Parts: sequence; structure tokens; C-alpha cells
Amino acid sequence: MSIEERIAERVMKEVARIFKKKEGELTRDTRFVEDLNAKSVNIVELIAVLENEFGIEIPFMEAKRRKTLGAAIDLVVSLRTR
Repeated sequence: MSIEERIAERVMKEVARIFKKKEGELTRDTRFVEDLNAKSVNIVELIAVLENEFGIEIPFMEAKRRKTLGAAIDLVVSLRTR
């Protein structure tokens, strides 16, 4: 499994847990605000989990600009592969 696939799998798993959704309900096009009703506290929790998992630092405002799961996954991939 590639690092990109591993990151995508982990992000989907954590988003499902945090937002109390089934992983099968989520896609790269799932929107944080419109589809998941995300609040800042949810984003902070997701950032903390992903930072610990992948040993990266994710700036809050950078994460908040990402509107979809796919965009969030791409951000983590870009930070992880630097």
C-alpha cells in the first residue's frame, strides 16, 4: 500500500469516527461543512490525530481552507512527503 493510500485510509477512518459516520458513506468529495456539519472543534481534533499519526504539523488555517476530504488528504500527503 502506498503512503497516499495509507493516508487516505487513515483520514477516512478518523473522519468517520469523529463525525459518527460509516466509512462507506464518505468519499473524497464529502464536504466538511455542508455534508458533515463540521465545527472548529472537530477540525482541531482531526488535526491532532493526523499530526500524531504521521509526525507532521498541520497549520489550523491551512486545514480549515480544505473544503473536502480529498483536499484534506492531499494536504496531509503533501506535508508528509516533504
